[in-house]
Amino acid sequence: MIETVILDWSGVVSDDWSATVAAGNDVLERWGHERISKEKFKELYELPWINFYKKLGLIIDEDKERKLWEKILPKYYNLVKILPNAKQAMEELKKINKKIVILSSHNSNLLIEEAKAYEVSKFIDAIHASVNDKRDEIKNLIAKHEAEPDKTVYVGDMVHDIETAKLAKVKSIAVLSGYDEKEKLEKAKPDYILQDIGELPALIETLDSDLK
Repeated sequence: MIETVILDWSGVVSDDWSATVAAGNDVLERWGHERISKEKFKELYELPWINFYKKLGLIIDEDKERKLWEKILPKYYNLVKILPNAKQAMEELKKINKKIVILSSHNSNLLIEEAKAYEVSKFIDAIHASVNDKRDEIKNLIAKHEAEPDKTVYVGDMVHDIETAKLAKVKSIAVLSGYDEKEKLEKAKPDYILQDIGELPALIETLDSDLK
């Protein structure tokens, strides 16, 4: 039976792509780089996010970068919204007694505020955010929450999330509601691909039945 559900935030629960591009371009200007198109942003963006800047030839201070994002992103909160089906899916997961843990590179303070605004805080058991590289954090997260790998799933929207899940030997679930395209996610070979998080509760119940 699946006991723990690890969720990425951006692209899984929160639709913040447009805000990320707008704020990201503001940040690029602060670092002396010209603004880039949404298409170019999507082509280059990856996690760990420091690699995005490296592709653009920028050397940045990570602490200053996080502070910049925390200052700039709220300017674009009118573009940020909860993804369709996310709240309902999280509520359904709690009804079947699943522990929900958030693992995200998104700024921790901003994520907490977004969770409150989306009215999903009550469904979340723990938040691990402001994480530079999830691959470095996942094993500690698993140990801290005493999660058994064969009873844990990880849901993300990027190749980095799939890599992180595989490193921890937990089931990897990709969703198509976020940053990476289907073709790119397929190459990472997740265990499952869902249209969005709304399909997750049904999959979890199927897995529970198979594991009995």
